[in-house]
Amino acid sequence: MAVKKDERMVKSKKRKDKLVKKITYKCEGSYIDANGSQKRYHKRGFATADEAKEWERVFLLESTTGVSSNMTVNDLYIKFMDQKKLVIRERTFYQTDLSFKKHILPVLGNIKLSNLTLEKIEKYQHDLLTVNKQNGEVLKNSTLELIQKELKSLLAFAYEKSYIKNMHILSFKKVINIDESKKEVDFWQPEEFYKFIEVVDDIVYLTLFNVLYWCGLRIGEALALNWNDIDFNKKTIRINKSYSDYKHRITNPKTQNSYRTVIMPDKCFDAVSKLFEHDKQIIGFDNQKYIFHFEKPLNQDTIKIRKDRWIAKAHVKRIRIHDLRHSHVSLLINLGFSAFDIAKRLGHSVDMVNNVYGHWFQNAQNKMVDKLNNM
Repeated sequence: MAVKKDERMVKSKKRKDKLVKKITYKCEGSYIDANGSQKRYHKRGFATADEAKEWERVFLLESTTGVSSNMTVNDLYIKFMDQKKLVIRERTFYQTDLSFKKHILPVLGNIKLSNLTLEKIEKYQHDLLTVNKQNGEVLKNSTLELIQKELKSLLAFAYEKSYIKNMHILSFKKVINIDESKKEVDFWQPEEFYKFIEVVDDIVYLTLFNVLYWCGLRIGEALALNWNDIDFNKKTIRINKSYSDYKHRITNPKTQNSYRTVIMPDKCFDAVSKLFEHDKQIIGFDNQKYIFHFEKPLNQDTIKIRKDRWIAKAHVKRIRIHDLRHSHVSLLINLGFSAFDIAKRLGHSVDMVNNVYGHWFQNAQNKMVDKLNNM
């Protein structure tokens, strides 16, 4: 295993009849693969020796299954993410990678697996709980829980692949900030939505906000819709894809539960029908065109800016785009629908609905009993 300087004579870019010396770096050597066979490797064309060394390190790590006493958490992470990218959505992969590189690898990355102990992990948890070293702010519990969940997944992978032998290392308890006050989910009551939608003076955005509020779609699901996803006879929306604002392309829905057909209330259907009649007048229209809008989906940053402008004009409280989905759930709960019915409409699991909105169901139950008592 070695990195060497690689000197070659190549044609000059300025004068094709002249040869010039080009210096790059190469790495070559041998390794034992997963079947116990010896293999050779050779790679050239690296601009620097460090670049060649890093390629060699990653290549050998991915090409062997032997457990090295020098394997670090960084090395383990490379193997872990190689497997993850095959089974998780692109956006989730990006967010997981970001979380590891921001919160976990800077602290634990250079520790050898042979030296990683439960005590070191608990010390790391204590530091997480104290401050965020980058900006001095205490991390939110939702962030703390995500970091610890990802760390446990990484270590479970290591144990499954026999990179660590001691399962005891997985037994660390989750820590949270007990002083954090629980933030209530924001949403609009129907009268607030009516005030807002009254001032929306663009037919495309007016239809989008109606679909988000009255059908509870995720913003990515709405932006991915084509006109052939609308059944005007049955007044339904078919959801079988999503739009990734990160990669600017169409992807599969978030989960298997997300594949569904949603029936539109009349208020929403009327808005969709008017936009359809409007779009049919545009040259080049066909049913493959995006509903929001036409050749390519709307930009989410632009949607947020225009939403906030109309919120200020309507004098209603400011909420996020995703809170329109929460508003739809609040509406359904107060109308007396069960977690199962709501989960089917939203493309959630029942557990997810109960975990996020469970206290709302209790409030609705109290109102129901009050009304029954007053009969």
